[in-house]
Amino acid sequence: MSDVPFQSAVEQSRALAAGEISSRELVELYLERIAVHNTTLNAVVTLDPERARREAAEADAARAAGQDLGPLHGVPITVKDSFETAGMRTVCGRTDLKDYVPEQDAEPVKRLRTAGAVIMGKSNMPPGNQDVQADNPVFGPSSNPWDTTRTSGGSAGGGAVATAAGLTAFDFGSEIGGSTRIPSHFTGLYGHKSTLGSIPLIGHVPYGPGTGRWTEADMACGGAQVRDARDLVPILRATVGTADYDGGFSYTLAPPRATKLSDFRVAVWGEDPACPVDSDVTAAMDDAVTVLRAAGAKVTVQPASLPVDIATNHRKAFLPLLFGALSYDRSGLTPAPNAALLARLVQNPRGDAGPALRGTFQSHYQWLQAHVVRNELRQRWFAFFQDFDVVIMPVAPTAAPAHHNKLIDRFGRPFEVDGVRRPYWDQVKWNAVANVSGGPATTIPVRKGRSGLPIGLQAMGPSGGDLTTIEFAALLGREVDGFVPPPAFV
Repeated sequence: MSDVPFQSAVEQSRALAAGEISSRELVELYLERIAVHNTTLNAVVTLDPERARREAAEADAARAAGQDLGPLHGVPITVKDSFETAGMRTVCGRTDLKDYVPEQDAEPVKRLRTAGAVIMGKSNMPPGNQDVQADNPVFGPSSNPWDTTRTSGGSAGGGAVATAAGLTAFDFGSEIGGSTRIPSHFTGLYGHKSTLGSIPLIGHVPYGPGTGRWTEADMACGGAQVRDARDLVPILRATVGTADYDGGFSYTLAPPRATKLSDFRVAVWGEDPACPVDSDVTAAMDDAVTVLRAAGAKVTVQPASLPVDIATNHRKAFLPLLFGALSYDRSGLTPAPNAALLARLVQNPRGDAGPALRGTFQSHYQWLQAHVVRNELRQRWFAFFQDFDVVIMPVAPTAAPAHHNKLIDRFGRPFEVDGVRRPYWDQVKWNAVANVSGGPATTIPVRKGRSGLPIGLQAMGPSGGDLTTIEFAALLGREVDGFVPPPAFV
């Protein structure tokens, strides 16, 4: 049974269907591992073991009766603590919600249950999804299973830890600027950001609780963190589709553009002066290019037709759109973080504090200006993907940095890229390209860096091309390191 916790969700589904293991046994296995390892990792922050056991028994009974509950029948999972879960605490890292128990599921949670998933508990995150680490004043930080002195990333950091350490089959999350891809890169997983709008986020906090649950944050997308890229396919089958109020409108993912590496047209974008990467990330890019060329893929490095550069994407589109979206949640606008923000603005007028302040209080006209830039870039990416199937890029400039304990002072935390101090928020810049374009992106664990920490890359594709980036990630992952369990938790 030692390998079962680290099997892919697809493998577990096959074992469940074949009667090799029951859903109840799989739930018990994960509950035991959570009991042993979660104190060290702090990945799962709310657990409902009795409900999980009951739902697993119901899944087993349904299977015995010949009923098929869906593509995730009996698979035990966790979900990010920003999704409302009926009868299960939903905190979103906020002290004002530490005792909030919703009466209804968020739309993706409802769809996961309908597909047969057994939701064991909730995974850790920063307050209101607004940081690049999973740490908050209610539950504290999640630790990276490869090195517990390091961050797990954010915002879906707890779910990445739980998945990498074999505490769950997978974690379902969300992102607005790399929140699934960054933790996946830091912990050695495949992570996916879905095409914008393909998975309704009704009931995703901080929009809500209450009537706000019907509003979906701009650029925010559903996503998941998995040990095998092809696990993402049944997850998307379970969750993609328009909300009830959209009536007869339908959304269909395009089939993968290729099913062999040799048939992919790959653009490689690994350098940009606005967000330098370290030598470990460069080595991962070199590894990927070597593998792709050996496989016969058509590879173009730094194509002149790239639609945007990092600085333009970040300043002209992403930052105003991001902070406009985050401004709905005013729970963090308290004296201490406001004072820290103003202090950083005075110290560095050209830093990230300025765009954060302007974006939070911008006019609708100012937001529209960024929206125009976004739509122009989306059209440019559409044209670009007539000539290419995917573009591979870094996820973040380095492997996982050390824990940071400045929950309030978000803009006072530099980190180093090959010994050079860089702003902490550089970690989102490469990811923001897909958030602005609206297209899907999938993280691929490629190699270990000098410190032994995982290094991943991401494959971004055209809108609706989720199955293309997933297939590419699965094929490339076979030729590089792919997912490897962290040794301390095997």
